[in-house]
Amino acid sequence: MTTTTAAKPPAQSGNHLVGLYDHFARFAGKWQSPLLLLVRLYIGYQCVISGYAHITHFHTTVDAFKGWHIPAPEVNVALSALTEIGAGALLLLGFCSRLAALALTGNFLVAFFAVNLSDPHYHDLLRHFWDNQDVLLKDDAFPFLMAAILVLVFGPGFLSIDGIIKFARRKK
Repeated sequence: MTTTTAAKPPAQSGNHLVGLYDHFARFAGKWQSPLLLLVRLYIGYQCVISGYAHITHFHTTVDAFKGWHIPAPEVNVALSALTEIGAGALLLLGFCSRLAALALTGNFLVAFFAVNLSDPHYHDLLRHFWDNQDVLLKDDAFPFLMAAILVLVFGPGFLSIDGIIKFARRKK
C-alpha cells in the first residue's frame, strides 16, 4: 500500500510582497494619530490667530469683506472670527473635533469662494483649472480647508480628548 502525499506548492513571491506591504501599512498606520495631532495643533493654532486678527483688525477685515461683496460684512467678520477662534481652540484640544472641522470647512469654503468669485478673472481660471491649479493651491484658505476636511473625515486621532473618550467608552 502506497501512500501519496500532496506536494506543497512553492511559496509564491506575490505572497511575500503582500506580506511586506502589510508590514509597511501597519508601520505607516502607527503614524496616523501623531500626524493628525500635528495637523490639528498647527491648523487649530493658526485658526485662533486668524480669528483673533479678524477681531483686532475688525474694520480692516470688514473693508476686505466689502471688497469681496460679502453681504452684512460686519456680521460675517464677527461670525468668521468666532468660528475660527472657537473651532480652532477645539481642534487644538482635540475635543468635538469633527464638529469643529465641519464648522471650519464651511467657513473656509465660503472664504475661498467669496474671494475668488469677486475676481473677474476667476471664471477663466476655473474653466482652465486642470491646466493650472494655482487658483486653488495659492489661495490662503486652501491649507486650512484641506486640514479641516482631513480631520472631518479621519477624526482627530487617538492623541486627543475625543480619542481618550472613545478609548474610555470601549473599556466599559
